[in-house]
Amino acid sequence: MRLILILLTALSFPAFGQVYKWTDADGNVHFGTQPPPGQQEEVKIRESKTGPMITDRQRAMMERRDEARANRSASYEASNSDGYACTGAKNRVKSWEERWDNVKRQGYSVSDEQYYEQRIKEAERHRDNICR
Repeated sequence: MRLILILLTALSFPAFGQVYKWTDADGNVHFGTQPPPGQQEEVKIRESKTGPMITDRQRAMMERRDEARANRSASYEASNSDGYACTGAKNRVKSWEERWDNVKRQGYSVSDEQYYEQRIKEAERHRDNICR
């Protein structure tokens, strides 16, 4: 186990050496630690630095976008409190209640009762979400 650890440590040291770049006769660019004589250019490898994932400009754009969304949402809620969508939601609740009343007059089963009560509850939840 120690031998493997020593070998891995010894093999990792050449990674810290210099890196050279050269171009062969065909124009192909090569990189390596041992360049051919006379054709060598040392390459400086810079350290990678971590930084913020977004720039200040991107952050400002995101803030403007979020502000615009908030403004649209507020204006939508103000315009739809008793607007078209709210009226439609109220009408759907009324429609399901009327259908259920008609079925009750004609006779119904337990499954009919569950069905219409569930539809009325769903329509009421939708109305409550739309008509705040």
